[in-house]
Amino acid sequence: MFLHLAEYVGIAAFSFSGTYIALKHRLDLLGVYIASFLTALGGGILRDLLIQRPPYALSHAAPALCALGVTTLLLWRAVRPHESILSKHLFVLIDAVGLVSFAISGALAGIERGYTLVGVTILAFLTAVGGGMLRDILVNRVPYVLHGGFYGIVAVGIGATAYLLSLIDGITSLTLAILFAAGVGLRMQAYARDWKLPHP
Repeated sequence: MFLHLAEYVGIAAFSFSGTYIALKHRLDLLGVYIASFLTALGGGILRDLLIQRPPYALSHAAPALCALGVTTLLLWRAVRPHESILSKHLFVLIDAVGLVSFAISGALAGIERGYTLVGVTILAFLTAVGGGMLRDILVNRVPYVLHGGFYGIVAVGIGATAYLLSLIDGITSLTLAILFAAGVGLRMQAYARDWKLPHP
């Protein structure tokens, strides 16, 4: 149940961020929906292909409908020029919620398959950042995860922590909720303090 909840929270949050980036790059209507769908569904599709199961986003209507609804709502707000559809701080918060939700869903998928620490961490990372990477490539910019400080580190940390919890049978709704809150908190702290990894 928590896996599906994390999945839909991530889809909704990344639909917001995908639409926001698409509007900033002045894409047309089709471009906005493509960018939103790639951001919201791309990471989950990559995860499912890696674990060799039918992509959940393609075999169920609900994920696409969720992304469609959120994107349409934001587009409706965007036609009212006297209102900003999203402040920068709110965008970062919503994107953090998507990042952490998808990292948790990727980690849980790997744990269910009995993967090692490396496998679980890679699944958490790709599920969390895969859609955003596809979106950034689509709008011709360097994927944010490659230069965005602690963005990718948060996903890696969540994957590793979830795996360690699984070793002691510590995967419960409470521990996952705490992990979610800690992940979002870390991402927002990194944004507020402008934490960055060193550049070679």
